[in-house]
Amino acid sequence: MLTNFLWKKGGALEENVNRSRMLAALSEKDSLLWVDLEDPNEFESDSLVEIFNFHPLAIEDCLNDQSQPKLDDYEEYLFLVMHAVSLAQEEHEKSKRLSTAELDMFFGRNYIVTFHHVPIKSVQNVRDYLRKKPERYLGQGSDVLAHAILDQLVDNYQPILDYYDEKIDRLEDEIFANTPADYLGTLMSVKQDIFTLKRIVFPQRDTLSQLARNPTPFICPDHQMYFRDVCDHLIRVYTVAETLHENLSSILQVYFSYSSVKLNEVVKHLTVLATLTMPPLVIASIYGMNFKHMPELSWEHGYTFAIGLSLFTTILLLIWMRIKKWL
Repeated sequence: MLTNFLWKKGGALEENVNRSRMLAALSEKDSLLWVDLEDPNEFESDSLVEIFNFHPLAIEDCLNDQSQPKLDDYEEYLFLVMHAVSLAQEEHEKSKRLSTAELDMFFGRNYIVTFHHVPIKSVQNVRDYLRKKPERYLGQGSDVLAHAILDQLVDNYQPILDYYDEKIDRLEDEIFANTPADYLGTLMSVKQDIFTLKRIVFPQRDTLSQLARNPTPFICPDHQMYFRDVCDHLIRVYTVAETLHENLSSILQVYFSYSSVKLNEVVKHLTVLATLTMPPLVIASIYGMNFKHMPELSWEHGYTFAIGLSLFTTILLLIWMRIKKWL
């Protein structure tokens, strides 16, 4: 799906203009064009070449949708790769899992082109805001629009962090009380999600830092501080993600230690039980050998004696364990 917005100073917002109008707008200095390509078909993807004439390597990165966050300077425009995050409900899982989506952005003097294969909340939000207040986002230059998209993208990380923060708190509470059967699987799943979050935030932090601190003709010096603010926000996101990852590692260690303690308790109880039953088993095995000449075989009180001897030795062994403080 291709959606575009065209704003010309002193005019009204135009939406979904044709290709010839988009091509003409690129040569108008007082116009700003935003083209958003969401899961485009082949005809819509051709506009990257036919209208904007972007570099083949950048187009290949868009189509492959496997690029790491980066910033490439092609002199006439910047090519920026970022990743958005969301929570997706898996069919075979009870809880939500972290889902990532690549957002590619071409950043020119009077245009912005965004490319993504799945819907991205930050882009949708900016589209909605733009329809209500077009001059605020399109009337001050392409850098303001680029900042709005990036700012929304980074802001959407916070609800994800809050979700995992609450989930980790619940996992921590469940260690010593009513530990569910799938506790370890859930713990490792959350740990993997946080690791994925760290893995995509770390290079984005460096990418935005490069964009915010290095002078570029595509960003007005007065607006560069806003990009630094987005970068600082992303640094805080990475710091929180790193803290959550450390908390999960600590919880995992505590869980294994607690499981080891519980296992030792079970082994201890089984060992005590086996030890206490050993004397009766020895006595029963002696009297079960069925030798013809055994003094107690014909004794009237032989059965009572054998049972009493078993009980006596068991109680004596139990008292000895108590004295040794094994119980």
